[in-house]
Amino acid sequence: MDEATVNVKETTHEKISGKDYKNLIISAAYQLEKSKEEINDLNVFPVPDGDTGSNMSLTVGNAARELLEDESQGIDEAAEKTARAMLRGARGNSGVIVSLLFRGIAKGLKNSYECDGVAWAEALNEGVLAAYSAVEHPADGTILTVAKRSAEAAKQAANEKNDFGYVLSAAIEAAERALEKTVYENPVLEKAGVVDAGGMGWLVVMRAMRRALNGDEDGGASMQAPHRKSTFSAYTSADITYGFCTELIIKKHGALDVSPFKAYLNKIGDSLVFVDDGEIIKVHVHTNAPHAVLGEALRYGVYETVKVENMRTQHTDKIAKIVPKNKKYGIVSVVSGEGLEKLFLELGADKIVSGGQTMNPSCREIYEAAESVSADTVFLLPNNKNVILACEQVSGMCQKSIVVIPTKAVPQGIGAMLAFDENADAAANASAMAEGAAAVTTIQITYAAKTVALGGAQINAGEYLALCERELLASGADLENIALSVAEKIKKSGKQAVGIYYGCDVSKEEAKALAGQLKSSLGADTEINLYYGGQPIYYYVISLE
Repeated sequence: MDEATVNVKETTHEKISGKDYKNLIISAAYQLEKSKEEINDLNVFPVPDGDTGSNMSLTVGNAARELLEDESQGIDEAAEKTARAMLRGARGNSGVIVSLLFRGIAKGLKNSYECDGVAWAEALNEGVLAAYSAVEHPADGTILTVAKRSAEAAKQAANEKNDFGYVLSAAIEAAERALEKTVYENPVLEKAGVVDAGGMGWLVVMRAMRRALNGDEDGGASMQAPHRKSTFSAYTSADITYGFCTELIIKKHGALDVSPFKAYLNKIGDSLVFVDDGEIIKVHVHTNAPHAVLGEALRYGVYETVKVENMRTQHTDKIAKIVPKNKKYGIVSVVSGEGLEKLFLELGADKIVSGGQTMNPSCREIYEAAESVSADTVFLLPNNKNVILACEQVSGMCQKSIVVIPTKAVPQGIGAMLAFDENADAAANASAMAEGAAAVTTIQITYAAKTVALGGAQINAGEYLALCERELLASGADLENIALSVAEKIKKSGKQAVGIYYGCDVSKEEAKALAGQLKSSLGADTEINLYYGGQPIYYYVISLE
């Protein structure tokens, strides 16, 4: 292992600045991107979903992108910007943990213009404390173990020589030794015959930092540690106690006590990573009831991001690379628009049928999607009044059980998805999903395709048209006036959580302007969240909850 043979005492670089720190982070992101597939091949903990390297790369890469244009001189400012960017961009268990390590580092570097060896050792140890405090049941032989031992070695090295490069190299050598031991410390790793993927990722980060510090144009470390692919066939999906990897970021409702939320998550899942930075809460948890997690989260804030993944199907696909065995339930959603399609998949839909207004899918398209889902019972979400009947016809075409939830708009489909419970029976799910859909009010802004008289009003072709639950709300050539009518309807509804999904014909700037106008009219008590839906026909789809 070439990197392991570096003599600590020969590596010197007394202090680093904010600019140096920026370069170190960019180097780490570059090397993680190069190495992510090799790290993915190692991943077995907590389940072999094979995405540790990708998640760490995306997490650190998010910070690197923000730092590219950053001109911070002080290391405290650069470290704080890095930590915030990583937390918001954190993906998966490994990504959240690495973001926590850097949040602790930022805490350790607070009010510091430069960083020497002693400061770096203290910062690394703060990082370890931050990561351990957020993981409810830390296990041995993980990234936490590797980070802890490297931080301990850094502290000892700082007592010998107050030099950043010297301390960093000591931490790397300790991490290399710790990583090699992980295979024996963790039964899951020993069974698969590999070292810990997250630990490898942390080693890649630190090696990349050292090489950037020493002016290596490659900007990162080569993968020199023991590399073998995980033996996924040693496991079955029955080894997975909790099947859904659920992640979310919520913007908090003020200074709330979030300890009950954390305690609740511990009761219904494991592998919990819970971060509260005062403004947002970042959650990663494995559970069998993602809908319950999402529902409880709404008591503490509003969603910024949500991701739900079925780890059992990921696991089966990884082992056999064949169609997975039937699960109990599947979900097919009819929706159009890049952003909306992605959202439904993140919420747990198995298949998307592209379609909606003016693009109603055929019964065959819906049938083929339902048949392709390996589940005994498939729930269909039409998400459009004109698609409901086609979905109902599929029941007589399929051998499997088909349950149609008659959602008439995309927000109703989202409400139904959030109410789904894998552990409930089909009838209970149908009832809960229908109730979840009914609890959402939908407003849509589109255009008039022709001149008509509707609801006692003259509507001219090409004018804006606002519909609430398909009833005319307002029309006209001035979008600002339309927005005033929408705001008034929202006020009368008494609902304070507003989601705006803007379509493919709307720019982000235009969408922000509409959101700003609504916010100005509705006041601080109403939470407004803006999302890219990418849907055609409808400029805006607005949900009220």
